[in-house]
Amino acid sequence: MHNQYTDFLLRLPDVKTKQVLEINESTLHIEVTPIAVRQACPCCQLTEHVIRKGQNRVRRIRHLGVGGQKIYLLVPAIRLFCKSCDCGFVWNYSFVDPGKRYTKAFEQQALQTARVATVKQSAELHFLPNSTLHHKHEQWLAIESKRLQKQGWKEAASMSKLVLGIDDFAIRKGHTYNTGIHNLRGETLLDILPGRKLDELRIYAKQSPAFLALRPVAVVMDLAPYYHTWIRECFPEAIRVADRFHVQRYVVEAVQSIRKSITPTLAPQAKAHLKAKHRLLNPRVESLSVEKQEELRDILGYSALLKQAHAWKESFSRWYDYSPNEHTAKQWLHHWLVQGKQIQHPAIMLCLKTIKNWKTEILNYHRCRWTNAAVEGRNNRIKAFQRRHYFTRNRERYVQGLLVECNYAHYG
Repeated sequence: MHNQYTDFLLRLPDVKTKQVLEINESTLHIEVTPIAVRQACPCCQLTEHVIRKGQNRVRRIRHLGVGGQKIYLLVPAIRLFCKSCDCGFVWNYSFVDPGKRYTKAFEQQALQTARVATVKQSAELHFLPNSTLHHKHEQWLAIESKRLQKQGWKEAASMSKLVLGIDDFAIRKGHTYNTGIHNLRGETLLDILPGRKLDELRIYAKQSPAFLALRPVAVVMDLAPYYHTWIRECFPEAIRVADRFHVQRYVVEAVQSIRKSITPTLAPQAKAHLKAKHRLLNPRVESLSVEKQEELRDILGYSALLKQAHAWKESFSRWYDYSPNEHTAKQWLHHWLVQGKQIQHPAIMLCLKTIKNWKTEILNYHRCRWTNAAVEGRNNRIKAFQRRHYFTRNRERYVQGLLVECNYAHYG
């Protein structure tokens, strides 16, 4: 291969290829030399008085692979001397830091692979020592997470109509939880705080002046009382919005409770059919295919009570979508509550009680139409990260990894 084509593949602007040496089938050594004759003195920044004073050795530097082969650059460590400053120094290359054995491009590629996989997998893929890449990844993670978080807080503080999303996610289901603070308008994760109890939330607020300095117009969260109490204390003027999908889950669960209560009264074949197709009761009818809608009609035909409850659930979804303003939404919700009372089932009564208790926060959705849908998607990424990294024990590294995982695509 001609040297100019090798230079094109290497993409290193300050050196040119001298010769290519094949060591074996999987390794190539490429001898390079600087394009420039002299380099500026680090003291006076001039090149006129700089002379060469020999060569110390040849540096063997790992570069990006090509065609499945490992590439090593043989770079001369040229000694230089400035007669004006009486300063001796060694030739500095832009593509590699002094004293390092890997080019910046190679390190960046290995770190990016570790970001979407694991350090061990990236080390095996790039034929690196696991400990070496682990050390570099920890350094990169600390710097990158701090940069991303700083940029996220700066963006949130400067927004005129900031909308926050608050939601928890499990480290250990039923035992240990974290709370995520999200900028819904900016689509970023701002911070992660340990726990979800009111005392833990208050401690975080006292220790985080940047959080209290925010001026959100609305905060979206589920129906957990401790979140609403905390937000009311921190941001009394913000609109507290009950997340739409958490509210609708109560209605769907009520319909499923009715399905379970009528199942024992059905014939064996109908019982098996209803159990096999019970998930068709959850989504909206319009979102189902024609074939699925036919199957839904079949299972609703098994019980007039189930059919009535399903129609009640569908009207609630339409209320969320089609209410033009808060006043109209309030009237529609009143009619829907009356419709639910006519069903006369304990599961429906319990659901109606929850809706009435949170009526103001639920109606606030029609004042500020934001949901935590993006937050739930981000929680799925967090769960995948936790499985991939086997629930990192180091809390600091754990938080840094999640901040990079959730924000790198936005700010990276």
